[in-house]
Amino acid sequence: MRKAVRRIAAATGVLVAGAALPLVVTAPAQADPTDCAVYLATKGYKVGNLVKGICETYANNPTHSTPPIPCMKDFHRIGVKWSHAEEACNRAIE
Repeated sequence: MRKAVRRIAAATGVLVAGAALPLVVTAPAQADPTDCAVYLATKGYKVGNLVKGICETYANNPTHSTPPIPCMKDFHRIGVKWSHAEEACNRAIE
């Protein structure tokens, strides 16, 4: 009888741990080009296809530099201030 109770307790523990694992282990943050574009829109920039394209390019780039200089340069070429470009790029890659 005691062995059966122990086995049931052990099985229950395994089931609880297995159910809790997805809650404990979360997926890494996903890059979001929308956050990048929305940030620039809130700073007064026109968000058209060019801005969206830059945001998407760097959000989908698996190798990111810190600070994100290539991304910032692309934004600076189209008239985005350096500080705004840096924040937008960081939002794209986070």
